[in-house]
Amino acid sequence: MDEKYTSSVFKEWIKNHETKDYQIIENNQDCIELNTDYGKAEIHFTDVTEGTIVEFNIVSYKDQEVKFYLHFELNDEDHAHQLYDEMVETLIELKNKKILKVLLSCSSGLTTSMFASNLNSVVEMLGEDYHFEAVAYTNIYEEVENYDVILIAPQIGYLLKRLKESLPDKLVLQIPTAIFAGYDAIGAIKFIQNEIDQFQKEKKEKQEIKCHCCKHYNRRVLSIVLSANRAQTRIYYRIYDNNDIMDQQIIIKPTLNTNDLYDVIDTVLLKVKHLDAIAIAIPGIIKGNDHLRSSIDGKDIDLKNELEKKQKEFGHDIYLVSDEPYRELVYDGNKEDFLTKYYKNTIVGYSFSKSLSLPGERIGYVVVPNEASDAEELIRGIEISNRTLGFVNAPSLIQKAVARCLDEKTDVSFYDENRTMLYDGLTELGFTCIKPEGAFYLWVKSPVDNEEEFVEEGKKLHLLMVKGSAFGCGGFVRLAYCVSHETVKNSLPAFEKLAQVYGLK
Repeated sequence: MDEKYTSSVFKEWIKNHETKDYQIIENNQDCIELNTDYGKAEIHFTDVTEGTIVEFNIVSYKDQEVKFYLHFELNDEDHAHQLYDEMVETLIELKNKKILKVLLSCSSGLTTSMFASNLNSVVEMLGEDYHFEAVAYTNIYEEVENYDVILIAPQIGYLLKRLKESLPDKLVLQIPTAIFAGYDAIGAIKFIQNEIDQFQKEKKEKQEIKCHCCKHYNRRVLSIVLSANRAQTRIYYRIYDNNDIMDQQIIIKPTLNTNDLYDVIDTVLLKVKHLDAIAIAIPGIIKGNDHLRSSIDGKDIDLKNELEKKQKEFGHDIYLVSDEPYRELVYDGNKEDFLTKYYKNTIVGYSFSKSLSLPGERIGYVVVPNEASDAEELIRGIEISNRTLGFVNAPSLIQKAVARCLDEKTDVSFYDENRTMLYDGLTELGFTCIKPEGAFYLWVKSPVDNEEEFVEEGKKLHLLMVKGSAFGCGGFVRLAYCVSHETVKNSLPAFEKLAQVYGLK
């Protein structure tokens, strides 16, 4: 049997791999720091009974935010080296930091133009990551999407409340009179930075989610959610202990593979000796040859076998939650089966909003197979949750209407005609598209890196596209074709003009 990889050997390996990109500082036996001009990485070693837990944590000096966090059990040399290299890559990339764009505005834009020029000169001298532009207040809404901060002059301070209400996702500030009147560039930069820090703090506080689990569910549960976009991947996990959040963490990495998921479970089990259940939510479930498969790491894995193997290994139940509102909307002769036939601990959520075109009615069902572990308890918990959350209880009239429509079939041919028309039309115009295999959305690659610019150009031609970054897919836009055939057909001339803007046709 191979000898287990030890923390002392790993520490020596780290110290021997110092490069010009970072400086290594060993604070004590349990912590090593990698320092750069843009941020630092901390590596913590925690000894537990069964081994050592290693924690990687990267904090940016720019915004003091965590850019990378991961912890894992140290037991394999190659695995530890791979994770370390990924962390270092993220640390080095911090120097390609985002420029904070600030839009200054006054009544005409003249005074703020002079001030913006002065500010840009100062930040260049100081090496700060800001860029200032000026605009008249009448043009704020035309320019606002491309900026992080909106800074208005005292002369138009009466607009502050209105701008904050209409731009809730932007930081809107009024520059102090003394700073503006004195052209105090240093004071302006300090003022903006303080407000940004406060804004980010308040935003984080608002994002804190309270646990609303059933009061009667006296169990300890590990809940894991995976998400990914073009920039980074994340594993969110929480440990619920009798309605209280015992622990929670976000794993942030540039890539994601199956071992990262197992590392989370292994590490939690080292810290928490008893878990009643482990619940996992994974995007992108696919099936083939009677196997339940997923592509969370860029290649297919036999998810059924993996989950069953891990259930035996951990001695805990692993529930697969399958969200299936589009199950009937599939094309090209494909058929979607219930995942319960592949993996018994599957919980299926379904909504009639898509199949019967009832968006907003909040009516559907949850399937808990009899074969699932603790099926009766799961059903009781779901029933109580449904009663508690009143807004998801459909009115009796809608319930009766749906009961009469259960045998109705979705007219897939209608959506298929729209799908084909839109996909063929856009690809002929030079756009790169992902042909849908289900649902009624078409993903189009933006011709420019910033899809927001692409969306705004589309608006000028009365084309409404949704930013892919809203779904964790930056660089793309989403089009919905659950509209009339005429609407799809009439949109193509506008898309042709849009293609000409970007030199596609």
